[in-house]
Amino acid sequence: MATYDESRRDYERVMGPELGPIYHVLWNECAILHMRWNEYVELFGKDQEQFDVMNGVAPGFFKSVQDALWEATLLHLCCFADPRKDTLSLDALVRSRASKVVPGLTALVLDAKAKIKFAQDWRNRSIAHLNLDHALEKAARPLAPASRAHVREALTAIKSSLECVEMHFIGSELGFEGTGFNWGGDHLISEMRLIARLRAEREKRIDAGNGTADDFDWQKWN
Repeated sequence: MATYDESRRDYERVMGPELGPIYHVLWNECAILHMRWNEYVELFGKDQEQFDVMNGVAPGFFKSVQDALWEATLLHLCCFADPRKDTLSLDALVRSRASKVVPGLTALVLDAKAKIKFAQDWRNRSIAHLNLDHALEKAARPLAPASRAHVREALTAIKSSLECVEMHFIGSELGFEGTGFNWGGDHLISEMRLIARLRAEREKRIDAGNGTADDFDWQKWN
């Protein structure tokens, strides 16, 4: 597997000294965003049983994690739609001279930016800044609808923009969906289930009068 620097040089060689580095960094940002989103879905987007496990162990902590991952995802999405010329974004991809030969790229970027607008509204009026009327629950314009489906649509649109460039210059598709951290949220939930089961078995033994010396090792269990 190529290293970060090797991949960058490969893209620069194929796409040129301007487009190659921009595409390479955008590709990496997209991969990171997918990894973090996968962690969110792994923890909070599966079923009620997982919520019950988390709420039974540390409800306040996991609510903070849920909010932090959600807001970080929306902020990261906004980076791809930033129109300023001094920032890394999909617009930087389009502005590169070498990208002008990529058919359909501009339309795909416009579609991605449209699908990111909901995240920009949340950033502007709730995350990076807190709209006063919204905070005071006055007759403010409601925040744009935001759901896991909206995030998935935005991620797909960003990927399509990058894949358009990848296909034109290299002839390969992109796959971010399976990218994830090892020993991430799924492993954590599995360990929490085990802990919950061990505690329940311990309490059952104590209630039945069959508690062991290990069961009464309060320092260990608490």
